[in-house]
Amino acid sequence: MKKINLQRFKTYIMELLARFKFSGKPYLLKIKLGHKQKFADICWKSPKIIAGAVTFGIVVVGSSVYLCGSSSADYLILNGRPIGIVTSEKAGQQMIEDILKSRGQAIGEPAKTHEQITYEPVRVRKASLIQEAVTKKELQNTLKTYFDGVSLEIAGVQVAILPSQADVQKALKEYQDFYVKPSDNNQVSSVEFAETVSTKSVEAQVDQIKLPEQVFKELKDGKVTTTDYTVQANDSWWLIARKNNMKTKEVLAGNPGMTENSTIQSGQKIKLVTATPYLNVISKGTRTDTEIVAFDVITHTNSQLPSGKTIIKQQGSDGSKLVTYSYTQKNGVDVAKQVVEEKEIKTPVEQIVDKGPSRLPLNVAYAVSRGSGVISGIAWPLRGSINSYYGSRSGSFHTGIDIGGDTGEPYTAAASGTVVAAGWSGGYGNMILIDHGNGVMTRYGHSSRLLVSVGQQVSRGQTIGLVGATGNATGPHLHFEIIQNGDTVNPLNYLP
Repeated sequence: MKKINLQRFKTYIMELLARFKFSGKPYLLKIKLGHKQKFADICWKSPKIIAGAVTFGIVVVGSSVYLCGSSSADYLILNGRPIGIVTSEKAGQQMIEDILKSRGQAIGEPAKTHEQITYEPVRVRKASLIQEAVTKKELQNTLKTYFDGVSLEIAGVQVAILPSQADVQKALKEYQDFYVKPSDNNQVSSVEFAETVSTKSVEAQVDQIKLPEQVFKELKDGKVTTTDYTVQANDSWWLIARKNNMKTKEVLAGNPGMTENSTIQSGQKIKLVTATPYLNVISKGTRTDTEIVAFDVITHTNSQLPSGKTIIKQQGSDGSKLVTYSYTQKNGVDVAKQVVEEKEIKTPVEQIVDKGPSRLPLNVAYAVSRGSGVISGIAWPLRGSINSYYGSRSGSFHTGIDIGGDTGEPYTAAASGTVVAAGWSGGYGNMILIDHGNGVMTRYGHSSRLLVSVGQQVSRGQTIGLVGATGNATGPHLHFEIIQNGDTVNPLNYLP
């Protein structure tokens, strides 16, 4: 007869009894089985053996019933506190991983947690597994997470938190490139920030972290400040702009729906929205530009011609030159510039004009200044693009240059002198004429408002009017003329 390992059999029975804490356990404890004792030698009529057999039968049946009605599972324990049951440790870990990934979806990085998460194996009834199972929603409400981030600080003040150091550098580089554009004609020697820029590692929540493109836009837009302004008696949009060192269009932009023609009342509240840079980009280099050399107009008085009649004897043409500058720029705008080299490409050709004698009435508001006609010390009255140059234009002759500007933007006197005319002047619209002596005068046309009057002494750089589009003008700009002994000359030949 085949031998049975009764010692192993006894151990198995004891484990079952231990699980069920069965009362028949003492009977089995009294069974002494030797390693070589044969199953056939057992006295089956012994009360001990009968009791043990009955106990074993009950255990087997009970075990089968228990195993059929229960399942193995794990308690998910968070910081020492049971949260609920999961089907397995692997299932719990997957649930945690899913939550961390979903929380970091906006920035492409999974969240992290400092929580202590452990699992304890258990066997529970199937009904309990359903009732006590922890859900992802419950775990989301309980699990505390964070993200590793990098704080961008400018002059010691935190401006933004980004996901990584590489993201910080990407945003800063994009901001530099917005203002600094190297090319064959623009050799950049250095680029740096005016402010101190530093970074440090931080822990943050997802709504505190911004991506590089978001930070670049914030840097470009600057720090926006909104203040309330109470309209004073006699205030206007342009006057409010002047009081607050702003342009009229900037004041209007902060008050949607308002235009220059909108009426404002004393005591009314309006918004002043200003933006200052978080970060200033300082760049140095050399730039080579092709510049126009405007032609001179030589006017001869011809008594054979009727008054006011002009005949172009020789058509003028502009020249050009290559000019190399060394420069320092702040946010793409020159703050220092010096000519390093000039090279003429094309020589300008003078325009020769015959003009009939002038027959001005004796009661004119001003007389033509006469003198040596030496022109020096003329400054730009307004900084802006040149929309129209001096010379022939669409079959007529343009006697000055048109400098682009915004309505209400202030312009200044090009040199010190005396105001000899200030008011409406036909196609010039609101016009100012300043006599600088020595046969030199300057004219400023199309103003929206004049800030000086006839006889007033003005100094170089003093604000004298506001840009507009009065008279014959298709849009806001400043028409600027230099007049030498009664004849206009090309302003570009005398401006710095």
